[in-house]
Amino acid sequence: MNIKRKVFILSMASLLVVSGSIYAAMAKPRIFINGAEFASSVFNLRMENGTAMVSLKSIVDELRGKVVYKDNAFYVTMPEASEMKMQINSLENGLQAYSPEEAVQTWIRGVQRRSGGMQYAVLSPQLREQTKKEFADNFWVTGASSPHMGKVDALQTKTISPDQVQISFHYPLVAQDKVIGTGSAVLTVDTIKRESFDYWAISRIALKDPGDTGVMIGAVKLTA
Repeated sequence: MNIKRKVFILSMASLLVVSGSIYAAMAKPRIFINGAEFASSVFNLRMENGTAMVSLKSIVDELRGKVVYKDNAFYVTMPEASEMKMQINSLENGLQAYSPEEAVQTWIRGVQRRSGGMQYAVLSPQLREQTKKEFADNFWVTGASSPHMGKVDALQTKTISPDQVQISFHYPLVAQDKVIGTGSAVLTVDTIKRESFDYWAISRIALKDPGDTGVMIGAVKLTA
């Protein structure tokens, strides 16, 4: 075998090794936290039988937390933002409704108090997904100082199926303590199935005028 042929074969072999390494690196799952990508090496990522394994300490450290191993136990302390997330989850779980009317009454209070968080807590998972960005863009504040939704006196409930109802109501539009008009709403409320317990959540919000109280997130125009 001449020297040129040897060099060519060695070069091709090296290329295959390098290419294989590049392919292996590319095939490794990518890691994103809040939309930002992190190198898999940061978390000592490895795959075992289809399961992604990462270092607990590395991921806690990256999230600005702290992990301590003592007395055969791991103690993880997360930053304030993580504690706030747990608190928000607890509040949202506490607002989950056991009846369609309860879900609608909570939503009404959220509109009256301009609380996007209260409204969001009683939305269905799908409607949450559709509206979360808009709530965040408005800093979780909805409505307007005037006019605002006044007291709702009565709810009319219509059963669509065992797992879905429609609740309609009228509401006064109040400006400077005076009623200047009347709004109308029809809300669809669905049963959300869970292993622990089922709850009711709003899947559709239809208003005669979606903008009659200012910023109203998730609402569509009510059709006859």
